[in-house]
Formats: sequence, C-alpha cells, structure tokens
Amino acid sequence: MKRICLLTALFYLFLAPAAAGPLPKEAASSLPIKKVLSASPSWERFTNKDGTGLYHEILNRIFSDLGVQVSHKYTNAKRGLYLVRNGQADMYTCKNKDGILPGLLLGRHKMYEGRFYAVFKKNNINSWQGPSSLIGRKIVWRRGYYKNSEFPAGIIPIETDSGNAALGQILIGRCDVYIDDLNLIQETIAASPFKVPSSDLRIEPVGARSYYPVFQDSKRGRTIMALYDAGMERLITTGALEKIFKKWGHPFPDYDE
Repeated sequence: MKRICLLTALFYLFLAPAAAGPLPKEAASSLPIKKVLSASPSWERFTNKDGTGLYHEILNRIFSDLGVQVSHKYTNAKRGLYLVRNGQADMYTCKNKDGILPGLLLGRHKMYEGRFYAVFKKNNINSWQGPSSLIGRKIVWRRGYYKNSEFPAGIIPIETDSGNAALGQILIGRCDVYIDDLNLIQETIAASPFKVPSSDLRIEPVGARSYYPVFQDSKRGRTIMALYDAGMERLITTGALEKIFKKWGHPFPDYDE
C-alpha cells in the first residue's frame, strides 16, 4: 500500500505538474519530505520577518498543499548559499543565474523578475544616457548581488556588505553609483542614518534579471526542487500565482518564455 501511495505522489510530481489542485492527502502523506528550511536576508515585501511577503507566501502555498512544513532562516546572501551547499538549509531564496557554484541547482521557475537601478547624486552625473553613463565610474553594490558582465565594459566595481554602506559610499563621494533592486533602494534610503534629501538623488533603470530558488545538488535537494517546480506550475495554471504577485505589489513575470 505504501508503494502505491508513493507512486501516486511521483505521478503527480513528474507526470502531472500542472494539476489544478493539491495532492490527495494519501499521496501527500507518503512524500519523503516533511519539513523544508529556506534561507535568505529579510527583504521587505519579499521575506518580511513576520513571515509574510512574496517569497514566503509562494513557498507556503506550494508546500502546505503537500503537508510539508516550511520555516525560514534570516541570514546574509553568502551565508545562506553556504548553508544550502552544506545541507544545513534546503533552499536559498532567491538568486539570478550567474555564478552558481558546483553543488547547487536552480529551480526551473523564477520566483521574481525585476529591474535593477542606479542611484547617484544629480550633480555627479549631470546628463544620464543610460547604462553607458556608468563607464569609467566607481559602481558599488551589495557583495555577491551583481556581476561585471551585467554592465558595460569599463566600470570600476566595488562591493559592500549592505545597502546602507553602499548608499554611504555615494553620499560621501567615494563611489559614483549604487546599484540595487528598486524595492531595496527605497528600503535603504528610508532606513539610512544619513540625511538623504530626495531632491539630491536620481534613480534610473540599468538592467533586468530573473531570480530563482537555489537547491543542493543531492537526492533531498532534487526532490525538494521537483516539489517546488510542480507546485509553481500548479499556481501558474490556476492563476493563484498572479494573485499573490498582485497582493504584494510586484509585477507578474513572463512564465511563457
């Protein structure tokens, strides 16, 4: 009987990923995964520390339908990826496709798609001409968040440990431009101990990227990744995912590509 239940669960996971609803209770109870630990920094409207936000709600919807408990560890990006790679967390939420280390896998379906922006003093770059205006300038971003390949050749990249430190670098004139997601830029400016007159700053789009959950390349990691991918397809097909994005004020990604 247990073998039949497990085969039923595998059918739902791999042969019918676009099923409209949750797994039958009998199949869900036979899954080998009972708990999932995700990890990431606390990002406002994505991974709020009260357990709400876009990423939290997506994962809770996916895994609660399977009877799997989800918990989250708040940590910096470097530490979060280390925990996943070493089997101390099940997934990191979320990362772009660049620079994935051996031993890690990306989920098939993105969790977020958004632009990243440049913040700079208006009197430092008088005439903004798009990404080409970054050439020859000192560009600062959070450690591990971006790669040189995402920008025009000729920039001078600098990394810091936080958005607040990056903003401070441009305010005191050590760097020219701070790069980040718009939501994180706004959060950083609002929480900054520096007095930042908004009239002194300019924010302009620079590029776009998609963000995917990261899993360990192991039997457990691949199983959780399969659960995630099947769950995302269910949410996409039923329209539930679009409602979650709308609830948290984020643009809905293109999942037809």
